[in-house]
Amino acid sequence: MPSSSLCRFAILPLMWLLGIAAVGQEPLILPQPSGPSAAGTPQLLPSPSATLQQPEYPAGTVGEPIVLSDQSLTDIGYCDSGYCGSCSDDGSCVSCGTNNAHNDTFSGRLYSAFSAALCDGDPCYIPEWHLLESASFWVDSARTQNRTRVRWDYGIGMILPDRSEYFMAKIGGKGPSPQPGSASINRLDYHEMSFYTETARGKFSMFTVTPYRSLYMEQAGHGAGFGDIQIGTKSMLHDTRMLQVTLQTTTSIPTGRAKHGVGTGHVSLEPALLMGLALTDRDFLQAQAAEWIPLGGDSQYAGALLRWGVAWNRIVWQRDAKNLMTVNLDFVGWSFQDGAYTDPVLGTQSSSNGTYVYVGPGTRFLFCGKFEFGIGGLYALSEQHFAEHLMRTELTMRY
Repeated sequence: MPSSSLCRFAILPLMWLLGIAAVGQEPLILPQPSGPSAAGTPQLLPSPSATLQQPEYPAGTVGEPIVLSDQSLTDIGYCDSGYCGSCSDDGSCVSCGTNNAHNDTFSGRLYSAFSAALCDGDPCYIPEWHLLESASFWVDSARTQNRTRVRWDYGIGMILPDRSEYFMAKIGGKGPSPQPGSASINRLDYHEMSFYTETARGKFSMFTVTPYRSLYMEQAGHGAGFGDIQIGTKSMLHDTRMLQVTLQTTTSIPTGRAKHGVGTGHVSLEPALLMGLALTDRDFLQAQAAEWIPLGGDSQYAGALLRWGVAWNRIVWQRDAKNLMTVNLDFVGWSFQDGAYTDPVLGTQSSSNGTYVYVGPGTRFLFCGKFEFGIGGLYALSEQHFAEHLMRTELTMRY
């Protein structure tokens, strides 16, 4: 796979941590409320509880504003200096350490940033779901969740649809047959409705995806039907206030009719590494690297590819902890490693060393901490691509 694709995932977090050290910004201090009014004051970061049954959004008082900060999250706990050694029931520190005493030096700040991201040193941290952690439309979230999602995709101007048999099977083979006199499908538009269900327990979850696709193909007419069903798991490997790392595995089962263009005609596996990085109270970075591996496809056409992406998410409006709005910007790509595709003029061509690159914005609304609505788009930056424009709408319910 291209080295430039791998570098994106290593360089971005490293540049952020080096920036913290170079600028010399003081750690973010999050004072805790005290007195009779403390119980009714909403907080962005959750207060500890005795037992955590499932990820939930931190509670807050409806109608009261939450003050968010753009300062970097380089501190651990809520101490004026050092880090939290033990935590009380209201989320305040009982005892404080002094490990951040050397933050006036470059090496001290750099070490503190890495420690906050990698070490489980915050006794006040409780893993809970936040909309900001999963606001991206095209990069999978690292947090395991209990949710049901309905998604609608509208792809406009797709070309080379059988490339590496990722979207559909070989045209003229297991895939759709073009009309007499045509070598391939020059262009198609499609709609795809999918039903996603994820069930989580602690740091592990299982999910299923059931898609229904409708295509309008030049030189091949209309095709529609249920697509290939996907089943998968998530295993959260690392979870701190600043950094999340998850291993995800997805298996596609060829239940769709490849001849109608709604399936690939073969099994595929996709192991993926998902990452989440908190930048500030209101900014979050999502990233992923997934290797798609076809099994049993056409010996010439089916080929592996790297699916990668980075997303920046930001809270732009928040009425309270359960009602808020985010915006995000996704930068994603598909890097083909082998396989082939059918060119309308040249016939069979190699897929190797080709990369599709997309960028697009999106926005999400969270209601009552349970219901979520979002809409986003992608626009092709490369000359070769799947859909030239892709619109995505999602409705999610969490439980």
